[in-house]
Amino acid sequence: MYLCSMHLINVEAFLEKEQLIREGQPVDHCAKVLKFGNDEVTEYAILSHQWIEQEVDYNEVVKLTKMDEEERTEIHQCDGYRKILQSCEQARKDRYKWLWVDTCCIDK
Repeated sequence: MYLCSMHLINVEAFLEKEQLIREGQPVDHCAKVLKFGNDEVTEYAILSHQWIEQEVDYNEVVKLTKMDEEERTEIHQCDGYRKILQSCEQARKDRYKWLWVDTCCIDK
């Protein structure tokens, strides 16, 4: 049997990093927000949406904590980033640990 692995956003890790960044606190650059999951055994929420011009991609999510403040602020202002953040908040409310978003969970 073939099992498909894919990148998933760790909802708690994403929201924790976001909170630390907003508070100006040090962030563990090694802690991964995107991890591989098995789509047949991992329960996850999916952000289904219409693509817009300001989408955030895989590389931007991976490198977010390593960016300088100006570059990170630019990403935070993107509509695509706000969609991901709001989806993580909703996933947490719905008790999902993982979230899949096509714009940033696919390593092109």
